[in-house]
Amino acid sequence: MTVLSSAWIVLSTPPSDPLGPVSQNPDEVRDAACRLVATNTVCNPASPPITVAPHPTSIPAGGVGFLGLLLWVLLIAVVAAAIWVAVRFFADRRRSDTDLGDDVADPDDDALVGTVIIDRSREPRGWREDAERHRAEGRFRDALRCRYRALVGDLARRGLLDEIPGRTTGEERRQLRVSSPNALPFFREAADIFDGAWYGNVFVDESDDDRFRQLDRDVLANATSMPHRVPQTYSAPRARGDG
Repeated sequence: MTVLSSAWIVLSTPPSDPLGPVSQNPDEVRDAACRLVATNTVCNPASPPITVAPHPTSIPAGGVGFLGLLLWVLLIAVVAAAIWVAVRFFADRRRSDTDLGDDVADPDDDALVGTVIIDRSREPRGWREDAERHRAEGRFRDALRCRYRALVGDLARRGLLDEIPGRTTGEERRQLRVSSPNALPFFREAADIFDGAWYGNVFVDESDDDRFRQLDRDVLANATSMPHRVPQTYSAPRARGDG
């Protein structure tokens, strides 16, 4: 054998395994190792967490969130506005019904013909003088009362109202609605000021007295006299027991 042939034999022969052949199945070896270490994450890897994208309008678990708070604020604002509109609607409707009752109820049958009752115990000029005195002394509530009595007295002397002490402003409005409708808007406002000051205990000052004086002039400027109505002097009803 030549040197070259010997070299060829050495190079072409694979090196032997120093550990020798292995008879175990590698898969069985791995399974056995996993059974010994049951908590090994390699043998029992945890399932990956399932992530769900949050809905744009969902509320975080820790609180209502800005969007949710904004929606609540808008809801409360809408409810409050609806309540306010309802209250105003019914209040205005009730006020209209009250005005209608004062001015549209059946008028006095004797509003345009027959006689007109006049209280001769006190003339309108005397009432107005008392009103100016009360005004100068700062008693504007008393001043308004005197001015109203003077206005009713003037209208009675024009044949438009019956001047009966103790009569309500509603009764006088109903009668004036028939006898002098052009003067009614001004008279209604004047009566409201008087009622508020005298019966409603509404605070009044010099500006209210000024407003009433202007309304007094407006009423008389729009109240056309009815001279055909026969004046009848008012006489107070007798008390029981008088002979």
